[in-house]
Amino acid sequence: MGTTCLHPGRLQQSLTGTSHFVKHVQFTNWPDHGTPASVDGFIKYVRFARKSHLTGPILVHCSAGVGRTGVFLCVDVVFCAIEKNFPFNIRNIVAQMREQRYGMIQTKEQYFFCYKVVLEVLQKLLTFD
Repeated sequence: MGTTCLHPGRLQQSLTGTSHFVKHVQFTNWPDHGTPASVDGFIKYVRFARKSHLTGPILVHCSAGVGRTGVFLCVDVVFCAIEKNFPFNIRNIVAQMREQRYGMIQTKEQYFFCYKVVLEVLQKLLTFD
């Protein structure tokens, strides 16, 4: 996973002195308004990020918090549904995200990329690859 960086650290609240351990997981090969070059690389990244996150809230963000963030969140929701054997509909997931944050998933390319990722994951599940 040459495009994934893990930056562990500790954040401390200045007023209370309370500190929290954080893991900053960064996908470095993803152009703004674009999509990653590799579906497989992105699937590995999402799986790594999900495996790295065991407790507490997860924060996902890109420069504007809508394009790349929206793709990651959509794929994560689908992965959760697949794990729990729940039905899912990417169009409805994106619509619901857009009710909460205007502009989630900015381009058709990003929208189609969500479908490509899910198709690849489902194909691997069916072929036991």
